[in-house]
Amino acid sequence: MDIQGGNRFFFTFEKEGFLSEEESHHLIRVLRKKVGERIKLIDGKGNEYEGEIVKIIKKGKKIKAKVRLLELLRKEKPSSVKIIALVPLLKGDKTEFLIEKGVELGINEFIPFQSDHSVAKISSKLDERLKIKAINALKQSGRLYLPEIKPPIILRNFLSENPFPSSLKIVALPEKGIFLEKLIEKLINSKEIVLISGPEGGFSKEEEKLLKEKNFIPLFLSPYILRAETASLSLMSFVSIFVNFYFG
Repeated sequence: MDIQGGNRFFFTFEKEGFLSEEESHHLIRVLRKKVGERIKLIDGKGNEYEGEIVKIIKKGKKIKAKVRLLELLRKEKPSSVKIIALVPLLKGDKTEFLIEKGVELGINEFIPFQSDHSVAKISSKLDERLKIKAINALKQSGRLYLPEIKPPIILRNFLSENPFPSSLKIVALPEKGIFLEKLIEKLINSKEIVLISGPEGGFSKEEEKLLKEKNFIPLFLSPYILRAETASLSLMSFVSIFVNFYFG
């Protein structure tokens, strides 16, 4: 799986260590960087550094690059408003697409979910795929904080535990709900916002009832029928763009 993102590289060590095999491959085989050359590194915790390649190890087709942090180039402030997106499991790579776009938009946390009408099911490799997609989007977008991606959940079970009791919770539903201008009034005073829209088959009646019981505010996104990925992306886009501009 590809986790490349231009000329910024993701690392998980303290002051010196090895990049992942995927990052090392891109750095050495694709960009043809050499020992002693400078690169930009991000840790997903709000920091961007200048680094130096100090060692390259080749073993067959595998390659590892060891790098050293030199100086802090940029530091990003944590977001003053936390946006959590419950993202439906969708067919193909559509869930990965939503994670990628959500990272670019500034979403702080993702919770993939399987619902009663989901066609796609939870798989053992999903966590890895979504994390790789998030890292890729982080490097491309210029963000410095890597959003948290929670393990996939079964929506009905999750809602029964009454999550986010004090958050502003919004659900996109077809043909019902408040309009966007009414939602803005609620967003202004919120410090944690939870978003959810349904899978290809929509929510079941039982799930809609649970969402209502847990105080999710229904939002009317469009007079037209939206695909599941379009509804999720539209909801994330509107809320994140408003929050980013209003709260800075």
